[in-house]
Amino acid sequence: MFDTVECPYCHCDNDMSEGTVDLPRDNKFDHECDGCGREFEVEVEFDPSYSASEIEYEDCQSCGESTRDPYKRGRVFPYPKIIEHDLVCEKCWKEAYRREIDQKRVEGEE
Repeated sequence: MFDTVECPYCHCDNDMSEGTVDLPRDNKFDHECDGCGREFEVEVEFDPSYSASEIEYEDCQSCGESTRDPYKRGRVFPYPKIIEHDLVCEKCWKEAYRREIDQKRVEGEE
């Protein structure tokens, strides 16, 4: 990535090393030229960067199914209190959460 951008009006090079610190969602911001003082829009583009890693599967402690994205106690909120295990698959988490909601609904009707 280049640390300078040329002003579209006076062609002065402007230092952009501080411009990428707090980018808005669309990666565009207005900048006042260091040379002529006119404002222009800067759009920041990032080159893709790739990395690779092994896929890690863990076994659900409730049903035993192998899962790539486990739900872990302390990392997922809400984590149903009725789940006795610390690591479950999405299916088991959803079933437990649904049971907990139904149980609270029944208790609220009494």
